Amino acid sequence: MSLAPQELDDLYTDLCYRLARAGEPATAQILARLALLLMHEVGDAARVRAAIEEATRDFPDTVVVESPL
Repeated sequence: MSLAPQELDDLYTDLCYRLARAGEPATAQILARLALLLMHEVGDAARVRAAIEEATRDFPDTVVVESPL
């Protein structure tokens, strides 16, 4: 089930305002917590991996990190 465009916009706007109120130092922690909660809700590792790939696709690697997977 997908969200309507207006629902997506409303949710994104709500998230942005909440992040702004929490302040920049808390942003990474909040987004990490949100990502874990949403991964649990999706409940499908393949779909989550595909979303991670899509979200990071346009960002070049700037640091070498050994992946455990």
